[in-house]
Amino acid sequence: MSSIDEISPQQVHEKIQAGEQVYVIDVRERDEWENGFVPGAHLLGRGFLESRISKLAMNADDELILYCAGGVRSAMAAATLETMGYVNVTSMTGGFGKWAQNALPVATRRSLSADQMARYSRHLMMPEVGEEGQLKLLDAKVLLIGAGGLGSPTAMYL
Repeated sequence: MSSIDEISPQQVHEKIQAGEQVYVIDVRERDEWENGFVPGAHLLGRGFLESRISKLAMNADDELILYCAGGVRSAMAAATLETMGYVNVTSMTGGFGKWAQNALPVATRRSLSADQMARYSRHLMMPEVGEEGQLKLLDAKVLLIGAGGLGSPTAMYL
């Protein structure tokens, strides 16, 4: 196995700030992601990396920077991507823990609770809605006007 190239969190931040064409990929699990992530990073959990990377990085020479919580999973993931033919792969030293420790920007995103995930599971399966669409629906306000509107199936659903 070849040695994996590593990059410091500060160098990753500089590349992002400079607007370089780079794919920053978080290989942690979703519950880890929910607690914060590198701004602009794509969540591609370690369990799905091999099957989904081609949807993100179309070319084998795209610059890929991987990170996890501490740098171990991302190094293994980088090695896997290299065996798949990706040639410009690096692992962020120290992972997200080091990123946060260096007081670099941390992004968070609003997500559905476990109850909401269960309640709206059918909506989440629909590509046209998904979690992002369901969050928008939760924020929506609806006003029904008219005597017949209050008993309509739509009003019952809303």
